[in-house]
Amino acid sequence: MKNKNYSWIVLVIACLALFSPSYTQYQLSPLAPQLIEQFNLSMSQFSSLFSAPMIPAILFSLIAGLMVDKFGIKKVIGIALVVTAIGTCLRVTANDSNTLLIYMILTGFGAAFLNANGAKIIGSYFPAEKISSMMSILLASSTLAMTLGMGTTAFFPSITSAFIFAAIISIIGTILWLLVVKNPKQTEASDTAFETASLGMAVKVVAKSRPVWIVGFCLMGIIACNIAISSFLPTALVGRGIDAIMAGGYGSIMMIGSLVGCLISPLIVSKVGKMKPVLLILAMVSALGAALAWSAPAGFLLGISLFLTGAALAGQIPLLMSIPIQLPEIGPLYAGTAGGFTATLQLMGGVLIPTFIITPIAGSDMKLFFILAGGCMAIVAALVFLLPELCSKKSEIISEPELSPQA
Repeated sequence: MKNKNYSWIVLVIACLALFSPSYTQYQLSPLAPQLIEQFNLSMSQFSSLFSAPMIPAILFSLIAGLMVDKFGIKKVIGIALVVTAIGTCLRVTANDSNTLLIYMILTGFGAAFLNANGAKIIGSYFPAEKISSMMSILLASSTLAMTLGMGTTAFFPSITSAFIFAAIISIIGTILWLLVVKNPKQTEASDTAFETASLGMAVKVVAKSRPVWIVGFCLMGIIACNIAISSFLPTALVGRGIDAIMAGGYGSIMMIGSLVGCLISPLIVSKVGKMKPVLLILAMVSALGAALAWSAPAGFLLGISLFLTGAALAGQIPLLMSIPIQLPEIGPLYAGTAGGFTATLQLMGGVLIPTFIITPIAGSDMKLFFILAGGCMAIVAALVFLLPELCSKKSEIISEPELSPQA
């Protein structure tokens, strides 16, 4: 493989670029009491502030994929990262809640464009058999950022100092992307297709791909389940009589499980030689864990149950996100559009299903609430049977791309 070291450099920079907006967002959680007091926020206003970075992803994921497929990785992602850096820096100067909300929305552009085009980026610099494992590293950087954002922000002496630190990380990631990352050199055939393919053609090709739709629906169920559990797990545990601090600790255990699952699931697939059986087992474990883990006896059993649930949920994501670029009809050419398409479905599931289906049906019944969350994963398990098997020890789906960079 040519320019192997450069491929790893691109991956490290992409990880830092994705780390920054996630860290910026999850800084707000430990700062909640201070922010609520300083800006005179209600609980619903703080919730809106925290979720504001997701707005660009909901609105622009598909557009992000289309633009990258048309204009290239370096320029489009670079512009999104500049917008994120601007929002992160301006956040330091916010003096009212509305201004802070606008700046938080800006911080989400980089993550939106990177998540939508993660497979495109990885597939452009690494061979097919490494896409899942490299995607797991990229996605793990975001999970690590969430963990560190929640765990370290309390050590800063003030809100301003915490925000300045996040701004420095964002600036470094953006500068490195703009200076170091170059568009991958395409083959001659790919160049021709790249130049003549219209945005309409990209959407048409992606929309006609049945596996892309299935991947999108699977991601929709996973994020819906994950957000439902994350939102109400501490509340449910406190309702069982568990101390609020301990309840937060159990939530952290699930997040650590997510980080581990994201990293090891591609390794498991490489050992097994097949992706679908691994996805099926992870989906089934997730379904059982979502429905029952919260009710396990406090202590080791509750901790290990939540750890496994988090690992199984997160472990499916890099495997699923690596599928579209390996499809013959998608490949690297339309991978950005496919990533944006599936990311849009994923985020719709995260917003619509917990808010308009699970919560209204379950009400205050926590047992029913978690059973419905597990039901999302049961549907995902059924959808896995409809996916093509793209992983094999004896074959590769797409050939290794040229890795020589071009400006």
